[in-house]
Amino acid sequence: MDVPRSIESASCEYYRRVESGGLHRGKNQDAITATCVFLACRQQAVPRTFKELCALTRVPRKDIGRMFKYLKDKLGAADTAAMSSDDLMTRYCANLSLLESAQECAILLGRMARERDTLAGKSPVSVAGACIYMASHLVAQPRDARVISHVAGVSEVTIKNSYKLLYADRALLLSNQILTVDPAASTANLPIP
Repeated sequence: MDVPRSIESASCEYYRRVESGGLHRGKNQDAITATCVFLACRQQAVPRTFKELCALTRVPRKDIGRMFKYLKDKLGAADTAAMSSDDLMTRYCANLSLLESAQECAILLGRMARERDTLAGKSPVSVAGACIYMASHLVAQPRDARVISHVAGVSEVTIKNSYKLLYADRALLLSNQILTVDPAASTANLPIP
């Protein structure tokens, strides 16, 4: 999963607490292991999605979600912050080989979209994908929605549908702060949905 060693230690500690508390009896061991890794990632601010854990562990998303709800309170991990699109954008931009200006633009765009409720109800992964798509075009480092969908683990259609909402609200979202991040930034670079 390409995570720091501290995640490994924290997830092992969570697993020891599960065993010592007798919380593992009658439960799916693979789901417990995946959940311990998920909790450790959240605690250490190295977010991973349920989908990423499912691909790695082959445990169904439903089982990880159920185990997460069960263990987070039992282990006192309720104070772990929920994942936001900002947490994912840095990693996704790095995987897409985007320059820092595109990453900064995507993060600012995500914050503006959140303030304006442009993408209300969308998952953090969808928001991250759509903001990266728009930001990459805005700063003249375009990435295809298909490539972004592969990195983010969300469908190309989801990215394009979310982008349509961003594009429709572009006059209010694209503030001077966003447009001055990169000298090449221009709304003329944006593809028409």
